[in-house]
Parts: sequence; C-alpha cells; structure tokens
Amino acid sequence: QIRNNQRNLTVNDVQRATLTDAIPSIIFYKQYPNEPFKTMSPLYAEDVECSRATAPAEASENRQSKPSFLRKWGPALFAIAGVIAINATLLGPFGHKIPKLSNRQLASKNVREERTQAVLDMEWDHEADLKRGLHNMRDARTLSESDGGVMEYTRRRHRYLGEYVHVDVSGDFSLFGKISISLIYFAFWVFLMFPNWFLPIGRPGIALGGGLSMVVFRYILLITGQGPSFDAAKVIILEPLFLLFGLMLTTIYLEKMERGGLFDKLRDSLDDPVNWKRSAKIMAMSTIGSAAVMNDSVVLIFSGVVVDLCVRHKVANSLPYLLSLATTANTGSAYTMTGNPQNILIVSLAYDDISWTEFLCNMVLPVTAASIINAIMLFVYYSSELFPGSSGLLECFGIVFSGNRTPEMLAQEHAYHARNVAKTEEVEESNGWTVWSKIQIIIITIFLVCFAVGLDVCVTSISAGAILMVLAAWKRQHWDPKPEIMIYDNEGNALPPKKMYDMDGNEIEPEEEELVTESETTLTEVDYGLLMLFIGQFILIGSFDDTGVPQGFFSLAMGGCADQMTSVPCVYWFVLVITILSNVASNVPVVQMLAATFPYATPYDWMQVSFSATIAGNLTMLGSAANMIVAFQAAKVGDRTFTSERHAPFGIPSTIISLYAGTALLSMVHFAPECSEKLGDCEAE
Repeated sequence: QIRNNQRNLTVNDVQRATLTDAIPSIIFYKQYPNEPFKTMSPLYAEDVECSRATAPAEASENRQSKPSFLRKWGPALFAIAGVIAINATLLGPFGHKIPKLSNRQLASKNVREERTQAVLDMEWDHEADLKRGLHNMRDARTLSESDGGVMEYTRRRHRYLGEYVHVDVSGDFSLFGKISISLIYFAFWVFLMFPNWFLPIGRPGIALGGGLSMVVFRYILLITGQGPSFDAAKVIILEPLFLLFGLMLTTIYLEKMERGGLFDKLRDSLDDPVNWKRSAKIMAMSTIGSAAVMNDSVVLIFSGVVVDLCVRHKVANSLPYLLSLATTANTGSAYTMTGNPQNILIVSLAYDDISWTEFLCNMVLPVTAASIINAIMLFVYYSSELFPGSSGLLECFGIVFSGNRTPEMLAQEHAYHARNVAKTEEVEESNGWTVWSKIQIIIITIFLVCFAVGLDVCVTSISAGAILMVLAAWKRQHWDPKPEIMIYDNEGNALPPKKMYDMDGNEIEPEEEELVTESETTLTEVDYGLLMLFIGQFILIGSFDDTGVPQGFFSLAMGGCADQMTSVPCVYWFVLVITILSNVASNVPVVQMLAATFPYATPYDWMQVSFSATIAGNLTMLGSAANMIVAFQAAKVGDRTFTSERHAPFGIPSTIISLYAGTALLSMVHFAPECSEKLGDCEAE
C-alpha cells in the first residue's frame, strides 16, 4: 500500500514522519512549502517521491514472520539430494560405473611402487639425519646429484611423512579402544557444534574439557593394554596459536591506541547506508584480504568491525553480515598458497614444486566462480534483510543493477545522513591523519611486506604486536594528557589539594602516582579462551586420528576411485569425501593424511585437494577455524546470532553448489600437470 501511494504524498505526510529520518524532508519543506517533496540520487533513473515509510527498516524486519521449515532447510535438503543424485548417476548406486585404470594410470602406479621400494632399500645414516634435523626439509627439493638428488629428497620426505607428519599407530588399538575414542570425539564434536543445547559452558570450556578427558581416557587405555601412549603435546600445533596471539595483540593495539585512528578509518570505509552494499563491501574486503594475508587474520581483525557496523545501523539480524565475512574469508583464501594453513601445508608437503603464480593461475577461475555463487546465494537467501521492502528476487536484482530503491531503503539513507549531519564537526576534527595513525600504517606495511617475502608469520605478527605495545605504553605515559583529579565544593568551585602533615608538623610530600601497566589494561583483552578452544580441538582431533578411523573411512569410501581420485567422474566423489572429512576431522589433519597416503600426488591432485578442503570450511561451523573465530569474537561483544543452527541452512547449499561448480571448472581448465616430474611418470604420457 505504501508503494502504491508513493507518488500521491503531500507535504503534510512528510511532516508526520519521524524526526530523525525526515530531516531532509523538513529542510525541503521550509524552502519550498507549496511543492511536493522529491529525493534526487545519482543511483536513480528517475525522481522518487518520499513516502511516509520513514520508520527504521529494522521495525519491518521485526514484523516478519518466522520462516517455515521448507524455506529454512529446503535449499540444504535439495543440495544434498542433488549431490547424491550426481554421484549415483556418474558412479552408479554401488560404484559399478567406476572406470578402469587407463594405461597411463597403470604405468604411473607401477612407477610409484618402484620408487617407494627403491627408497626403502636405500641405506641411510641415522646420525646424519639427527644432526641435520629430522624436520628440516628446507632446500631438499633442489639437492644436487652429489648430495643424492631426487632419490635422497624422496627418502627424507618419505621418512618425514611416515614418522613425523602422520605416525600410524592404529594397529596398537583394540576394537574397544577405537570405538570408545571415536564415541568420545563425536560426543564432544556435537557439544562444540551445538553448545547451547547443553550446560552454558561455552566452546572454549567444552574443547578444553574434551581434550583433558581424552588425555585421561587414553592413559586408561594405555594401562589396560587397549591402546598406545598418547603424546598430547605433539598433536598441539603451536604455529596457529602463536599466530592468533600475535594477531590479537596487534588488533587490540590498533583499535585502542588512538580514537579516530587507523582502525576507526578502516571501519568507516566499510560503512554504507544501504544494507546490500555494506555486505558487498565486507565480502570484497574479506576476499582480497584473505588471499593476500590469511583468512584467520582477516576475520580476527574485522569481526569486531562488522559487529560495530551492525550496532551502528541497529540491524535486527547481523547474521548476513557475519556470513559475508566468514564465508568469503574461507573462499577467498583458496586463491593463494598463503591464504590458509592447509594451503601452506600442501605446498610444503607436495612432492613436486608448486610456485605462487602457478597456484594462483589454477585457482582464479574456480575460486572466482565459487565467490560469485556464494555472494548471489547470500543476497537471495537473506533478501529480506539486505533488500528491505523488496517484493521479490526480480526487484532485488533491479536494485543491484539499476540503482532502484524501496521506501525502506530511502528511510535508511535519510537516517544515516541525519546522523552524519549531527556529528559533522566531530568528524571534521578527526578526519586528519595524526602522527600515531601514520606510525600504525608504517608498522602494518612492514608486517605485510615481511609476510609477503616469506618470513615466519608467527614471529612477524608477535613482533608487530610487541612494537605497538611499546608505542602505546610510551604514548600513554609521555604524550597523552594526564587526568586531573579535582575536588569541588557544593557550589562547584575547585578546592585546593589537601596537604598532609606528620606528627612534627612537617608537610608530607604526596606519593607518586602508581603506574598502570599494559598487563593490567590491554593485555587482559587478549582472548585466551580462543587459544584454549584450539588447544582442546587439537588434542581431540589428534587422538581421533590415531585410531585410524578417518583413514579407514577414506579408503572405504573411495574404493576403486583411490588410484584415480582426481579423474572424472571420480573427482566429484573425491571432493565430497574430502568435504566430509574436513568437517569431521579438520582440514589440516586431512591434508597430512593424504600426503602420507599418496606421497606422489601430482600438482593437479593437490589443486583439487586445496580447493575442496578450503571450500568445505563453509559447510558447518566446525569446518573452518575462521568460522569459530567469527562466532567467538561476535559473542564476546554480545552478538550470539552466529550459531551452528543458523549457519547450516545457508552454509550447506552454498558450499555444495560452489564446490561442485568450482571442481567442474578446475577439472576442465587447469595448468598444473597431471603427472609428477620428479617421479618421471610425465614421460609415460
């Protein structure tokens, strides 16, 4: 009715609008009292007369009815059914359509077996390995012939993969041990996935409790002869913990050092009065940042920014914006070999060399397609929140491509500009770049350069945080004005400071003010609970991997496709298995398992593994560390909308469609060789 009467409104209608949103209307009325009010915008193809629908858009959002089960879960169920139908059609309901190995694949298999046997027959010096370092694989790919060449590199890598990356102790478990460990793991997996279903402990407490329970139960299995010993410290991967701590330290000081500084300017750059544009800006920033730096660092820095923007605009549902950040951070990190931890691990464990440009060239097409699909599905699924007042998908597309807007969107813009007018003077004073903002830019630029040239990201991030901490402490002590403690009488007059005297009448000098240290202020804001969450998860996942259940599931699920996992049609089943394992056992252990199981995987094989393991992070809340960081950071400031129950209805269909579309494109267009040059099977082609 509002849209039908939109062009028949009078000035009196405008006067009855709310004061905050009707400021532009009132200004126009004072200048032209006898004319109907019109709003001009460069995004409009024609003039649009202002309507009485100037109430905040969140009011209309609150009036929306709860979505039905079909509306909420229908896309997810349809996507799951579609995946099952595709694989059943390509491979047969029981896998009877799996093609036989080609002559090239049989020849490659024979070459791999011969190379493995030759490595096992090699003589090696254990003391020399210890002296060099069992984990030292640096420059091993470029060994000269005098140092052993390709065979010595293969031997070192074979030992590294077999003994230090993936130690197979599954044979030391009894059947009871395997079943009980699996049950404990899946129980805590459910607790972590749905923490609100049980006691209000929180994910960090659940993960830490699960890790400690696993350590105790593994000890019971050891003394009863049902399982091997468990080195919990070995399964805790320290690099992500160091990186998270350094990034949290850096983020806190960027935000707290100066009001109106770099962090606030970054927040303002993502702001926009139009909901869908604000979401698009978040997605673009998250995609580019994750490809350039790392997805975990991007979501850690910008989670608070997104929540602040939602609070600033008083949105009723912040989930679309948090999903815009988390899903595109996972998808965008697939572009480069430094975008996420599993890509870094893949490049280091791959048998053949994979350059940065080679990785990027192979990933451009599938990741771009996945990003576009994810964005379109986000706009469609949350059209009521991102396009308030729209009547359907066609109108939403018209808003995006034609610049049209609904009365509710106009109300949002009026409210936004009204708030900006109210704080114009304050903004003008803080628009300049102070010396501290420039120092922040220099430090962050150096941090990004160090990261780009390949320096250790953990050391780089902690160093950046430590430098900012020292600068903030010096600034507070020597630069910022000291707070004056004054005592006033009843009439508001300042009283002189009180003087104190000893028993002899001598004046007692006042003691120096006690210094406030960083340990008492900023360092207390580091999310140590987030670190505890990852420590507990590492222990749970490490113990579960020891049982061999994930490896057994992979072998059983792949069946005849194991030797041709990235060939069509097996590749579509392979990426589905990787997606399931990445959400159950985490993507980094899955990559380690594949490297040990298929030590001579080709660069193209690793491209498919990287794409599927990364996109799989959007399937469930536990599929990616970035999801957990976003949920934890949002909950820390009181926003608990990003939950597993609300993530899954969008995450499942978006992930499946993006995964299969990208896999099809990558299988058709790729530049990575489907053979191993170091293995020598390229000559067989």
